[in-house]
Amino acid sequence: MDKSDQIIEMLGEIKSKLDEHSQILKEHSQILNEHSQILGEHSQTLENHSSQLKEHGQILTALRAGQDHLKAEFDGMKLANAKEFGELKEEINTISINQELLRDDTWTNKVDIHRIKKTMGMA
Repeated sequence: MDKSDQIIEMLGEIKSKLDEHSQILKEHSQILNEHSQILGEHSQTLENHSSQLKEHGQILTALRAGQDHLKAEFDGMKLANAKEFGELKEEINTISINQELLRDDTWTNKVDIHRIKKTMGMA
């Protein structure tokens, strides 16, 4: 075998290796395309989740604001009720004192009437 045959044989081997590498490159290119497609789908899913997360954040913020408003309103109602209760308690004490005074006056009047009747001889 002379040199030219060896060169042709080596070129054939190189060509065969190049064909193998081209096939491997095509397969890897196809796999890379599939992975790119999967990555695109995952990106879309991630965008959807991000959008939902934003919406849920807005809902939570609104709920917190509503709770704060209701809490403030409730605290105001408690304060108003406490004030009203204090006023009612004061009124009840005043009524109780007036009732006691009235009872004492009534008793004094009954005693006076009894004395007058006794003095007039009606008893």
